[in-house]
Amino acid sequence: DRRSGSRMEASLNIAQTLFICFLLGVGAVTFSNDANEYVLRPIERMIANIDKIRNNPLAAMTIGDEETMRADESTEKKKQSRKSFDVMPEGEEALIRQMSMSFMEQQTFRNKFRARARICCSCRRRQQRKQSHDPEPMETVVLEKTIIKIGSLLALGFGEAGAEIIAQNMKGDNSATLNAMTPGRNVQAIFGICSVRNFVDTTEILREQVMIFVNQIAGIVHNTIHEFFGSPNQNIGDAFVLAWCLSGHPPNKQAKLADMALVSLIKIVAAVNKSAVLGEYRGHAAIARRLPHYRVRLGIALHSAAAIEGAVGSEFKVD
Repeated sequence: DRRSGSRMEASLNIAQTLFICFLLGVGAVTFSNDANEYVLRPIERMIANIDKIRNNPLAAMTIGDEETMRADESTEKKKQSRKSFDVMPEGEEALIRQMSMSFMEQQTFRNKFRARARICCSCRRRQQRKQSHDPEPMETVVLEKTIIKIGSLLALGFGEAGAEIIAQNMKGDNSATLNAMTPGRNVQAIFGICSVRNFVDTTEILREQVMIFVNQIAGIVHNTIHEFFGSPNQNIGDAFVLAWCLSGHPPNKQAKLADMALVSLIKIVAAVNKSAVLGEYRGHAAIARRLPHYRVRLGIALHSAAAIEGAVGSEFKVD
């Protein structure tokens, strides 16, 4: 009679099958979680970012700022965690003297202190090993950041006036061709010009350093204009062209934009005169020999009129 042996064999086979099913299920869940974390979720974030950039190309700058803020926050958290590991209790003997403990309590305190010190040291060594062997970023993360950077560069290069050109091309059909020669549109706007005085002389003297000189002025001009809801349009050598679009706004808001345009140019002149960085050019020996009593000065102008907004150029270069 082999019934008992057959039952035992069948039970073992059932247990083996269930165990294999359990292992396959755990493996499938683990693989699925890894695939979701490292592949699917990054791809979904990339698609969402591309949709945002396609609908509003200027949103790429906001996405880039958010990514930078998240990176800064994670870096700050890592620094704080490292500091917490580096903090060690000080004055062991002073603490023991101040506390009225029995001999056993003092021994217990010493043991706890030493155990905590060993834990802190081991954690610090683990952190140092992790810092020295930081893994390379995943390809999906690199691709996601690359897409954000490309969108930010598009928004930065085309500016607010060119955002519509980018949007029209990205919302088009499945064709990959770029059509930047879109028809212009009539807009009402306020235009401002900030021209750098004695720019030819400073260019001949500074030579390669003139790019730093221009960018220092551009930093003041662009930051102030952005603060007052304007947009830098272009730089034509010694002059910055600025714009405040009035089309589509009610009359009361147009009046406020006009006031802000005037105030922003006044603030630009004041900021240039008070800038310690630009003030260093007063003591530049070569400039002082050619232009006595030199200081960085700007000429400003404002004008409100109708204009045609559109792309100018060819398939090789568009402004």
